[in-house]
Amino acid sequence: MAQVKCPNCDREFVRRVSRSGILEILLSYFYVYPFKCQLCGERFRHREWGVRYIRVETDRREYDRVEMNFPVSFFGQDIKGEGIVINVSMGGCTLQTQAKVETGAILNLSLQLSKDVPPVIVDAGAVRNVREGIIGVEFLLWQQSERERLQLFVRGLLIGRGVEPDPMANRREPLVPR
Repeated sequence: MAQVKCPNCDREFVRRVSRSGILEILLSYFYVYPFKCQLCGERFRHREWGVRYIRVETDRREYDRVEMNFPVSFFGQDIKGEGIVINVSMGGCTLQTQAKVETGAILNLSLQLSKDVPPVIVDAGAVRNVREGIIGVEFLLWQQSERERLQLFVRGLLIGRGVEPDPMANRREPLVPR
């Protein structure tokens, strides 16, 4: 079976995502499923004749996270801190920090991907999850040039890992005639 490719950037770094709305639920009966490109963010539908996906409820992210370790600084309303990014994707990141941050806080982040280049600036990121010393941030707003810089970085990480970013995200069973 051929690998699904993004119709926008023609790359194979796509992830099957949750169906949204009645139309996508109906289309899935005809083997048409929603996907999202891990690099350019394009959401599209693709027909995979004879394939049924197993529903996995544990992770509803639309982007696959890649384990990393680089510095980050951030600030928001009455919040300022530093930390280490432990995983990153085009949709957000998880970071370790000693700063006291609450769920729902909006942060400006500075991701120092390398010592050799200026940091990638995320103008607004929403804190979605807070655990002891670890926070999950969804990227909400940033300049297109900053998004493209992170896209190049994540592309390199995904290529280093191989084409199939997350085997659990695209679990599927071929239909067997009875």
